[in-house]
Amino acid sequence: MNRKKASLAVNLVIVLLEIIGFVRAFKALGIGVMRFYTQDSNLLLLGASLGYIAWNLMHPDREAPRWLRILKLTGTIGVMITFVIVITVLSWTTNMGLWTLLTSGSMLYHHTLCPLLGLITFLFLEPYRFRESDAVWGMSFTFLYAAVTVPLNILRIMDGPYPFLRVYQQPVWASFLWAFIILGGNILLAKLLINLNRRILNITDEGGTL
Repeated sequence: MNRKKASLAVNLVIVLLEIIGFVRAFKALGIGVMRFYTQDSNLLLLGASLGYIAWNLMHPDREAPRWLRILKLTGTIGVMITFVIVITVLSWTTNMGLWTLLTSGSMLYHHTLCPLLGLITFLFLEPYRFRESDAVWGMSFTFLYAAVTVPLNILRIMDGPYPFLRVYQQPVWASFLWAFIILGGNILLAKLLINLNRRILNITDEGGTL
């Protein structure tokens, strides 16, 4: 199986698992589930995977356009941030425990399976050509999410839904520290994944050879 066919197959699996995850999430929490970064980032990955499926079917011999590559980068970073936050923050700031967070209900799909499959397609199956500055796109979705949820928390319209978003329950410096850690982590993760993609698939970026 060549790389294009493998990408098509894995993206089809991602779409299927995303749909199952969203069905289970909506059954459990209704439309309110969309207040979570987890579901929002997985929706982005779902859109990117559908885009790659359509492109691979219509243009099997052509590289994906830049906008689709950026969408896949942003979606992959989003779900990987979800995965990392679950392991490093939510596992000890909630009473659910790491195993439950990774395997229970829709979380099996949106916290674990889809992020890992998204990472596999990004690193091993889909060669991308990026500019160095494209790493900034890695934090764009997180920045947009924070731009909506932080003011809503300040106004007490929304509660969380994550501990670090409850700005009225922590010092101002703690909120800025969380913002620095999470947004900075987004950019660092984007740089890491872009460079791993280049090296693993032995490709050049839009600015030339590494």
